[in-house]
Amino acid sequence: MRIALVGMGRMGEAVSELAARRGHEIAARFDEYIDRYPSLPDALELPDGLESTDAVIDFTLPDAAPENIERYCRWGLPAVIGTTGWYDRLDEVQALVDKHDGSILYAPNFSIGVALLARAVRSILPLLDELPEYDVSVHESHHIGKADSPSGTALMLGDLIVDGLDRKRRIETETQHGRIDAHALHVTSSRLGGVVGKHDISLDSPFDTLTFSHEAKNRRGFAFGAVRAAEWLPGRKGLFTLDDLLAEWLGS
Repeated sequence: MRIALVGMGRMGEAVSELAARRGHEIAARFDEYIDRYPSLPDALELPDGLESTDAVIDFTLPDAAPENIERYCRWGLPAVIGTTGWYDRLDEVQALVDKHDGSILYAPNFSIGVALLARAVRSILPLLDELPEYDVSVHESHHIGKADSPSGTALMLGDLIVDGLDRKRRIETETQHGRIDAHALHVTSSRLGGVVGKHDISLDSPFDTLTFSHEAKNRRGFAFGAVRAAEWLPGRKGLFTLDDLLAEWLGS
């Protein structure tokens, strides 16, 4: 297939390399901040050079994502969005997808390993409702250049826990200088050196501690998930997440 890349930072380069290894052609590359690449056009009609593109993979910046999504919907281009930090505008994006009959797949983390972690944690939450002795928290670590904090993945895992565990009703991301509300799920962050990404979900009781952990070895894992999503998306209409792809793989 022919893929257009928007955002040629470290993730864009990783996607470019892995897509080529899987036999795909990179039809175009765009970046607003790197001089050797053109900016994404803002034409009303599908611009020249993109007319034979099968899908877009977008790893840009949070402020750019909703406007880019509008372009992809207007042009009828299936797009995989790896940018995080824009989910406060999710209702607006859903409206754009509905208006233009668009094809968009987004995820806070395109690691298939993180998706498996989320499914594993979701499966035990009903048991935790019967085990109030076990408290739960989320912690993430990323490199010092990470733009958002907590990460979109940590917030996704936090939302998953709040939705599935009756005694946790909200996420608390701030440092606690006193006793934390028992109904709050503490989601914490650290920024350190060149850490690619690490997420820990800890369950603590008076008897033992369990930790569900995912640590990315490199960016190729994220690139792999994004390319697999781009392979899956064409021909489908709507606003999807990586979980929709996994659900189809499972036949559910």
